[in-house]
Amino acid sequence: MGKQQKRDRSNLIVLTGAAALLAIAVNFAISAINSKHRKKKEIPGSNVRVNLTASEILKLAESIIKKSKQVHDAVASVPLDKVAYVNVILPLADLEAQQFPLIQSCVFPKWLSASEDVRKASAEAERKIDAHISMCRKREDIYRVVKALTVTGDGLSTDAKNFTHFLVREFERNGVNLTLSKKEELQRLTANIDELSMQYIHNLDDDCSFLLFTDMELEGLPPEFLKLQGNRLILGCGNFMLRQKLIMKLLSITISKKKKKRKGKRKKEKIINGIM
Repeated sequence: MGKQQKRDRSNLIVLTGAAALLAIAVNFAISAINSKHRKKKEIPGSNVRVNLTASEILKLAESIIKKSKQVHDAVASVPLDKVAYVNVILPLADLEAQQFPLIQSCVFPKWLSASEDVRKASAEAERKIDAHISMCRKREDIYRVVKALTVTGDGLSTDAKNFTHFLVREFERNGVNLTLSKKEELQRLTANIDELSMQYIHNLDDDCSFLLFTDMELEGLPPEFLKLQGNRLILGCGNFMLRQKLIMKLLSITISKKKKKRKGKRKKEKIINGIM
């Protein structure tokens, strides 16, 4: 793989599903940990890993969920008259900062891995993590503790207050303050949306649509990328022409759009974009 393509991939961060909500709070969470551990040069677990096997992805997802449940259970057990920054907000902020890159390590391969088993494991891991995060954002016991802090938390910093109000909004957005009938309707709609989202991911993974291009039309694309696309085909009538088969997966479309130079290729891509 070329150096430029490696640099392009290293700049990518995947934010999908409920896991994307963590990005809103991660700046505060990282700040909280940095202020707590000023002598540390790096946040533990801050590196996203993109070379995990299918089994490693699933194991990492299980460990993420297990650790998250432990922290949320501990926060939920705090008496309402003893809520404070150190036993409510700081544990949740630390958890989000530490687990954000780990979650990305699980969901990132879904878009990049050449292995079907790894992509499926990544999608399954994302489904489990999203379900867990969604469940945590619906826990009334945690909501009561966090809500209580908004009443007694006059000593909180601006960042801490913002994060606290963000959590309260997320709980209420997930219906913890709704009536039973409205909660059931919200759960039904959410489940339907999640199912459609997962089906969309599977459809992208199973899609094998492709277009044929000449070498001139593919000018600007890195040779390493073209080698991954498959065999060349000889097509034509009378005058034979060598063409490259380009599989129109989401990643292929992204890379080819970034590197493309020829107008004819852009026209062909409009066809597949209209279908997708």
